[in-house]
Amino acid sequence: MSMTTNPNEAPGKAQGIPLLSKLSNLPKKALWITGIVILVLAAAGGGYAYYESTQTVSETTSENALQTATATRGDLIIYASGTGTLISKNESDLAFSTTGEVTEVFVKVGDKVEAGTLLAQIDETDAQAAYLQANRTYLELTSPSAIATAQQTIADATTSVSDAWSTLAYLISPEALRAEDQINEAEATIAESEAKLKESPNDEEAKKALEKAKSNLEVAQNALNEAQGRYVSYYIPKYFSDGVDLNAPSEGEILAARAELELAKATLQEAKYLYAALTGGDVPENATGSGLTELEQARSDLETAQADLDGTRLIAPISGTIMSIDISVGDSVSSGSAVVTIADLSQPYLEVYLDESDWSSVVVGYETEVIFDILPDRTYNGVVTQVDPGLYSSNNTSVVRALVQLTGIGADDFKLPLGTAASVDVIGGRAEDAVLIPIEALHQAGDQYAVFVMENGVPRLRVVEIGIQDLLYAEVISGIEAGETVTTGIVETQ
Repeated sequence: MSMTTNPNEAPGKAQGIPLLSKLSNLPKKALWITGIVILVLAAAGGGYAYYESTQTVSETTSENALQTATATRGDLIIYASGTGTLISKNESDLAFSTTGEVTEVFVKVGDKVEAGTLLAQIDETDAQAAYLQANRTYLELTSPSAIATAQQTIADATTSVSDAWSTLAYLISPEALRAEDQINEAEATIAESEAKLKESPNDEEAKKALEKAKSNLEVAQNALNEAQGRYVSYYIPKYFSDGVDLNAPSEGEILAARAELELAKATLQEAKYLYAALTGGDVPENATGSGLTELEQARSDLETAQADLDGTRLIAPISGTIMSIDISVGDSVSSGSAVVTIADLSQPYLEVYLDESDWSSVVVGYETEVIFDILPDRTYNGVVTQVDPGLYSSNNTSVVRALVQLTGIGADDFKLPLGTAASVDVIGGRAEDAVLIPIEALHQAGDQYAVFVMENGVPRLRVVEIGIQDLLYAEVISGIEAGETVTTGIVETQ
């Protein structure tokens, strides 16, 4: 931590010795010291009470004399000093995302460009051809004809489901199949409700749905049992008898009919997924279907082709100044290799490093004063915008790293190059045209301060309000006026 003081008048001629630190070394005959000690102890216990205006020192000796200083007006600044480097807070190293030969470079170092500006180009012949092919394939799969075909598939699949259901219903009885459908529906609702309640145990709607589904499941199971009983006693004799023999459906016929129904349902569902994807509807993540897979692959191929085509162009991601260019027309470039650097110089920043002992003195929002090495006669103002939460290691030393934004300057008025070194003072406190006294004059008890002020040649204790202070001086907010004389210690005389 560094401090600076700029009083208009020197507080004293000699270096003072703090008053209380000399008490144990004084001669016993200096009885007036006892009065001072009592005053300080009284202050610690009762806020200095009435002593500040009444108590005086009544006796001095020829062997000991009070040292004094005059309260003056001046500026007191508390600051932490560090070093900084001019940087751009927003800087990008740009690279092509594909490999090729450079055909155009549209900018030069020092140019100012807007975000979205085309900076350079590599040969796009192959990428353009691949994009056109991928786009054509995707357009064919999403054409009006493809959408109409998906609608027709849904219609055909709906008919197939109906036919397959009728076939199975004939084999096991419509009554039994309807009961099976009701059981499947109730079980699906139960699973869905239980999943909701697992996430939200207090979901009242899910609780009601679960209870209703359980009730429906019980009803459907009873209905299925009754249907299966009538199937043997009534349905088979009626529909599968030639008058003499019973020709009940075989287990294989029933299994084949069930499989046909499930296939028809799956085909219908996949057709609906594809139609939703073609028309912008919602498609679940677990949706399946060959048509949907083909469409998703075509979309992925188109996105890849678009990215490859875009990768042949180098576009400015931010508005800024071109800092460097490492390519020329005819060069072969590799994907991911930085070839252009762009930086936003509209608002200069400094990367600042300070001693770790200054950690508590560097806070976001604190003002700063900056002097660049190449402009030693000018001071720039700034503000701390960022302080790293951890210490930064540099050359086996731990330091505080912060960012400082320069203020009060325009982009066109600031021409220093990035990397310019500077000294930076972070202002932790500032008192201008304040009443200042030496630190040695202060006596502290608890959170209160007192000072001995010379009145008619006699020191009197006075409570004062203190502001900021450094190692040498303290700001007096109230209690002392400039020009008054305070004691700063005892000087032994021979």
